[in-house]
Amino acid sequence: GKGKEIKEAPSAAAAPKGQGQRKGDKGGYLPPPPPPKGKGKGKEIKEAPNIVTFKCMAHKLDGTELELTLHSNWNVDMARKQVGSQLGINAHRIKLILGADVLEPQVCVTTAGVEEGSVLSIVILPPIYGSIAEHRLKVPDEVISAKIELHDALEGLGRLRPTV
Repeated sequence: GKGKEIKEAPSAAAAPKGQGQRKGDKGGYLPPPPPPKGKGKGKEIKEAPNIVTFKCMAHKLDGTELELTLHSNWNVDMARKQVGSQLGINAHRIKLILGADVLEPQVCVTTAGVEEGSVLSIVILPPIYGSIAEHRLKVPDEVISAKIELHDALEGLGRLRPTV
């Protein structure tokens, strides 16, 4: 029998303007429609692990005790901020110690070994350390030591004025 010949339509990229594209209401041509919504081929989102809230103690070297409420997904820096808030000082000046280990700010508290009932030691560094850390500067230890010695000498002579 006689059938109609079917011609393959050219792709939209290779077609002259107007062919293979959708025509808009005002005569212009629209981009291809977005893919249909629904289940995609993306990765399945897993539920977040349970976040546990727990308490531990932190002691300053002068015997002052602080109770901290921490969350298992926090990093050590969040714990330092809580200590700084309770003591009224910049968190960058605070080092937290568990046993013989200085806790790194970016490490998760539970990965560092902090858990319910842990006892942390608090070391408060001079203000210059807080400023250096806050501005992410790398300063040699001998420069910091010289600055602290100069500060102490000027303070002993009564030559320092408080800054506001």
